[in-house]
Amino acid sequence: MAPIILVVLIACNFIMAFVSSLAAKPHNYVIVENTFPADKINDPKVLNFSKSFRTRQFQAALILTLLDFMLLIPMKDSSFMLLFFLLLYLTIGTNYLITLRYIRKGHQLIAENHWQLTAQPIQIDTRLVLEKNRKLVSAGWFLLSLGLILLLCGLLYQQAMPDLALMFLIVNILIWGMMFFTWRVINRLPVRPLTDDQKINQQYNDLTKFYWSSLSVFMSGIISLIVFVPLLTMKMAASFFTILTIFEISLILLFCGVSLWWLIRLRRKQDQLLTSTATFRYFGEDYYWRYGMYYNPDDNRLMIPDRIGMNISINLGKTAGKIFLGLVPIILIAAMAVTFVPLYVLDYHPDPLSYEIKNETVILDGHFVKEQNIPFDQITKVELTKQLPTGVRTNGLATNDYDIGHYRIAGESAILFVDHQSKPILIIHTKDRSYYYTNKKPAETKKLYQMIQHFNH
Repeated sequence: MAPIILVVLIACNFIMAFVSSLAAKPHNYVIVENTFPADKINDPKVLNFSKSFRTRQFQAALILTLLDFMLLIPMKDSSFMLLFFLLLYLTIGTNYLITLRYIRKGHQLIAENHWQLTAQPIQIDTRLVLEKNRKLVSAGWFLLSLGLILLLCGLLYQQAMPDLALMFLIVNILIWGMMFFTWRVINRLPVRPLTDDQKINQQYNDLTKFYWSSLSVFMSGIISLIVFVPLLTMKMAASFFTILTIFEISLILLFCGVSLWWLIRLRRKQDQLLTSTATFRYFGEDYYWRYGMYYNPDDNRLMIPDRIGMNISINLGKTAGKIFLGLVPIILIAAMAVTFVPLYVLDYHPDPLSYEIKNETVILDGHFVKEQNIPFDQITKVELTKQLPTGVRTNGLATNDYDIGHYRIAGESAILFVDHQSKPILIIHTKDRSYYYTNKKPAETKKLYQMIQHFNH
């Protein structure tokens, strides 16, 4: 698991560095949140400023990558996951602090050279307002992705996996709803004439609406496939696992690659339009982009395009924007706690995977799976083994040290309560499924094995 997590973190480092470095390339004459005069974009001072920002981002990514190799040090699962989250949040924080530092350096550069722009009044282009959504992709295209979700859900149901089919449906309907909500936000985005040329303003707006709305439709479909493919491994032979894994990784790369390429393509087309005219209008928005975030209580917009031109940002001057900002650290801390705390209990609790014999029933209990009651009269065979057979997890926890939850082993249903640091592994066979169990103390595992044998005889 450690090498995979390490690769994920390294990828995050350089993807974030690359995306952030796009802020150093002029978009609407904005470089790292500061608007420069059109005739100063290629000034040596500005070019050096841009180059320095990009260099710092990738230098930070390299240093963070070296730190990430600490994950290869042998440690308990709880310590490993805690370190993973700390390194991930360090990446996010470092990226933001570098950006914040260069926002201030850009402002100083403009002030020292007296390059301040004069804010111009916002114009109202009635025709542009009326035709702002003429290139917006129709909401009807969402029916295709909805149909795909229902089709994949039906396939899961036919494979005798009704619980997974229901879970798949709920998760993907929520994702589909988020993408449709994004489309609605794009649909309602107000327009502002960026130049005095009505034709360019219309083309700029048409590009934005088309590219963003089509991307939301694309994401609503491909994400359902990304979620669906791993579920196929639960019914297929182990020989297909590698093929499906490669296909899953290819889908994820396709999703990330196409999304990034599509948005960069939009940026280039927008910039080509603006550089073809000398009448770019500056609205004084630099003042409101504080600390890399937009804060303007007097702006009625809640959702606004970001300054890189690749995303939608939130106006923190609105109550809803403040609530959203407050939820971000809560979600980040909760994600770490939900992952770390159960693993900490497994690592340091004296008896995290417990058993009990009561009323001629074996009771197995542990985290990530509900208590299992196994009557003696349903046990067909009991044995001890030193090696867990190869299987596929369908629900639960799988780490270097633990396998806990629902699995499919040798094509049959199994429930595992296994600590790999403890041997042997007890296998309890019934007609419906098998149960794999280890206690932290190997002697307790052997004791349970002898007790079940005694009762069965």
